Amino acid sequence: MTSRMPFVRVPAVVAQLEALRKSVEPRAQRAVAMVRARWLFRAVQSVGHHVAAYGPISVHNAGEMVLGDRLTFVGGMLPSSLVCHPGARLSIGEETQFNYGVSLEAWKSVSVGARCMFASFIRVGDRDGHHTAPIVIEDDVWVAHGAIIMPGVRVGARSVVAAGSIVTQDVPPDTLAMGNPARNMSLELVARDTGS
Repeated sequence: MTSRMPFVRVPAVVAQLEALRKSVEPRAQRAVAMVRARWLFRAVQSVGHHVAAYGPISVHNAGEMVLGDRLTFVGGMLPSSLVCHPGARLSIGEETQFNYGVSLEAWKSVSVGARCMFASFIRVGDRDGHHTAPIVIEDDVWVAHGAIIMPGVRVGARSVVAAGSIVTQDVPPDTLAMGNPARNMSLELVARDTGS
């Protein structure tokens, strides 16, 4: 009696294994990032669920720091930093994402809303050497690469801060802030079709 080996298409099996790896790998990386975040934010009073830190983060908390659910800190060339000085409050809303090299520093109060996106090398600090004033960044704000948000500024909901901008005055909701110092332009004007 002869035994026959079943016919298996090797390329098909390899393709299935590759598809399995591609579906499992991001979840495994996210799980590791969530464990890293728990360790990195161990000195934070309130850390939400499913916070993930993919890269290095410097955390110095001597005040009150509150991190919402499902935050993501992306890894890169330089670490991000969260600093909260004594008596200050730093809060970040749910589902906000940070690229690498972002610096948030609270001497009095820095509040970031939900579903915001921060590109790399952004500086948000409520003290500039001359005065200290709270910063409020409302929900659904996008801050582009290299932008700086100065003390006392409120960035309205659904606004965009352009790359390299220095924001020294309030940005109303649904507005594009760009330049140095940043000037405001309605996003409705930016998005309007020029052919109509």
